[in-house]
Amino acid sequence: MGIDPFEKRILFITGKGGVGKTTVAAAMAYAARDRGLNVCLVEVTPSPNMRMIFEQDIPLYKETEVDRNITVLTIEPFRALHEYVGLQLKIGGAARLIMNNRLLNYFLNTAPGWRELITVGKIWHLQDMKAKWSKKPRFDLIVVDSPATGHGLSFLKVPSVFMNIIKMGRMQGQTADVQAMLTDPAISLLNVVTLPEEMPVNESISLLNTARDELHMPTGFTFVNSAYSPLFDEASRESFEKLKEDPEAMERLKEVFPDNARGLFSALENRQARVAQSQYYENLVREKIGPPIVRIPHLYPGRVDKDGVKKVAEIISQNLNKDA
Repeated sequence: MGIDPFEKRILFITGKGGVGKTTVAAAMAYAARDRGLNVCLVEVTPSPNMRMIFEQDIPLYKETEVDRNITVLTIEPFRALHEYVGLQLKIGGAARLIMNNRLLNYFLNTAPGWRELITVGKIWHLQDMKAKWSKKPRFDLIVVDSPATGHGLSFLKVPSVFMNIIKMGRMQGQTADVQAMLTDPAISLLNVVTLPEEMPVNESISLLNTARDELHMPTGFTFVNSAYSPLFDEASRESFEKLKEDPEAMERLKEVFPDNARGLFSALENRQARVAQSQYYENLVREKIGPPIVRIPHLYPGRVDKDGVKKVAEIISQNLNKDA
């Protein structure tokens, strides 16, 4: 039996910039919602694509319900830190005094790593939150639209780095809780999105190897996005080859198309080259990464709106049902 991602608490979605990471994250939220889950879709950085998908403004650090049982939260590190300080001190006024301190703000603007740590800490807090008047989780599932591959690794690595620096005290214990969340296969799953192209596939291979070997994170699905499918089945291909060998049919095509059908055949050759490339890199993903793999076919038009995301969610659900 394959991995069921919707049995986890947190799904991290990453991949090289431009591969459709945000689209897949939103589609995973819909696929989970359609299984009856209440989902929080977390943005680590604001994405124009997220706002185009849901066709509405999504303010920073404010839970925004974008559809039934789907809430988007864009994490802003300074506001998350202010909330954290307030929770620790339990006095809002004291938290404001601390956060307005000029020296602290200078430090925060120059110190590396704290933004990533507080962001991952906020994700830990979200998965630990309870619904009002209930012991049930506030959200059944959290889907994280993580930073692109290069920054994504440093984003996920920060808690373990801080654990080596902070050796005692409350913050050390809380950082250990965050690190435990990232490495617990019952809670978290790191998933990668790639295009069937050389650079995205190579980056995905490198990222997953690092995640497994160095970060010890549980890894899940590889989404091969925008993969081209053949235009013809075998019978149709044979019919097309016969058409090309029929002089009368070719003359008729030349009458219909002003360029003597050169553009038509050029488009076909280009499509066949895309199909061959997709198949090559899909095979490379199977060889170097292995299952589970979800193939998402190239969809038209290129811009994905909410309806397009729902189509991707259906494709993901169908693939998961095959593995079940």
